[in-house]
Amino acid sequence: MKVRRADYMQAMLDLTFDLGYEEVAIEQIAAAAGGTAADFKRHFPTKLDCAVAILEELAENNLRAVRGAFDSEAEWPDSLRAAAYAHARWIAENPKKMHFGLLEMLWASDLTGALRDHLFGSYIAMVDAGREVTADPDAIADYTAESVVGSITQVLVRRLDKSALDLYALVPEMMYLAVRPYLGEEAARKELTIPPPDREGRSGAT
Repeated sequence: MKVRRADYMQAMLDLTFDLGYEEVAIEQIAAAAGGTAADFKRHFPTKLDCAVAILEELAENNLRAVRGAFDSEAEWPDSLRAAAYAHARWIAENPKKMHFGLLEMLWASDLTGALRDHLFGSYIAMVDAGREVTADPDAIADYTAESVVGSITQVLVRRLDKSALDLYALVPEMMYLAVRPYLGEEAARKELTIPPPDREGRSGAT
């Protein structure tokens, strides 16, 4: 049976999750996929090329889910909350991809850095949409959304290696961090009390 490009990508994901990116060799990836190192190199000249292909695919899939949820709500912060829960669902459904992108490859090279900047730029734009509903947009510092996304990323990095982690339970805390600079303490505290949607995304808010 012919080994597909996607088979090598999946093998790299699996091996990286178990061993770490630096410890995985092309020969191991090829063997796990049922192919050969020579065939792997026909699809990907280097291991990094395979990694970049994985990152491009996961970024596209993640943003489709997250941005789609954001666009499903007319007003901020409802839109950001929907996006946050969609992101939590995506992570729960794709733990190896999230581990690969956030823990293994986030700072690996200029190529992965460009992908990171594109992905995080989309998250930052969704947070900074709060500027449109704040009472005084000029009072919001230019770096506010970047700081919020950076803080949330640090929380995820610290907690992603915990197998029992329930990211759904973290969303209200994340929303508090995001809403407070734009709408103030009262609105931010309200985020801590809003019921989550169910795991399929149907709203639990009343």
